[in-house]
This record gives sequence, C-alpha cells and structure tokens, in this order.
Amino acid sequence: MTESVLRVSGLSKSFGGVHAVRDLTFDIRPGEILGLIGPNGSGKSTTVNVLSGLHAATAGSIALDGQSIEDLPEYRRVSCGLARTFQTARVFPEFTVREHVTIGARATRDRNTDAARVVESVADLIRLCGLADVADRLVATLSSAQQRFLMIATALASSPKVVLIDEPAAGLVSHERKVLARLIRAIRDRGTAVLVIEHHMELIMDVCDRIVVLNFGSKIAEGKPAEIRANRAVIDAYLGESV
Repeated sequence: MTESVLRVSGLSKSFGGVHAVRDLTFDIRPGEILGLIGPNGSGKSTTVNVLSGLHAATAGSIALDGQSIEDLPEYRRVSCGLARTFQTARVFPEFTVREHVTIGARATRDRNTDAARVVESVADLIRLCGLADVADRLVATLSSAQQRFLMIATALASSPKVVLIDEPAAGLVSHERKVLARLIRAIRDRGTAVLVIEHHMELIMDVCDRIVVLNFGSKIAEGKPAEIRANRAVIDAYLGESV
C-alpha cells in the first residue's frame, strides 16, 4: 500500500477530568479498511467525533493527505475529503433518495460542476448502495436498513478520500450485514479509505484489513484480524474466548 491518507498522532480528548481518548496514534492507507473496536466507553465514538470535527481535540494532530485538519470546522474537513456516517440515522425524511444523495454531491462541488456529471455520479452511488429500486421514494418511507445505506451513499457523494462509517451493522439482520460487507469492500476497491467502528465482530473480522483496539481511551492493540483475534489483551478486555 502507498503512504497514509489519514494519519492520527498523539490524539487526546478530555471532558473535564474524564480522559475519553489518550495519546492515540494510527494511520489509514488509500484503499484500506481499518476497523476501530473496543468495549462500550472505550473511546470509539469520541475518536470519530474528534476526527470529523464535531469535538475539538485536546491534544494531537490529524493529517489528511498531508494537510493538518485538526483546527478545521466540520464542513471544511468534508471539503478536504473526510466524510462520515452516524450511529443513528441522520436523514432528511422529506426528500427522495435521489434528492438526498444529490445534496451530498452538491455540498462540496463547485457551482460550475456539470449538472449531468452530478446526476451520473448520484445514480452510480444509489446503485452501489443497493437503493436503485427506491431512488424516487421519500426517505421517510425507507426501512431502517435502507436509511443506513442511504447515509453511506450521501457520505460518498462528497467524493471523500476517507469515509468514517459508525456502527453500520446496528439493527441489521444477517442478509443485510452480508450486503453491507460487500458494500464496504466495494468502497475500498474504488480507492477510498474506510474506517469502520463496529461491535459486530463477524463483520469486522471479515472485511477489515487491519484493526485498532481501544480500551479506556487508549490503544491496546493494532494488527490484522487474525492477530487481533489471538491477542491476549484484546481477549481479556473485549473479545472473550469465543471469538
């Protein structure tokens, strides 16, 4: 793989006397799927919120494609190539699926961008995320699984270099998780780096190239899925003996 597209160094976040994330360092390479796992309260959500700009870092640096972004607001980070989804569906129910993804495409593109190219890009993402059959339906009529896939399509519409996908398998049944796994791999195969935050270990072990494990805000392990599965510190803190 080539040089890192996202490099996180010494990242820390405190809320008063609570140290939610401590001195966290990791990187993501272009076309790589990196998993971020850990028990509840380990600092996963805080990490994603700091990376995306929802919370300001207490210390440390975040570089996207060599550019420091830790001082930029959320919308500027999106413009630089960092997109995210959320644990719960954050969608505009009054729009159609096509309109919803178009909002994501228009948010970061130049006003002079050819309209036909935007339409083609939106249609491609709708197909990629398995929403072609509901493209002209109102978002309010979609199932919870479809809304999760819509969030991914909308995030991808900004043409990110890195997409942060936060607990995408929550509430999905088995066949929907298989569709999700194929989608995450397809995003990776298009050259976009993917950071997946997830509790569903079968999905994580199946799709990730590498995994970072947090506990009490600190990184306790990093490696390939087989290495993480066999790591005693990870087993004791999170996985247990059955994984």
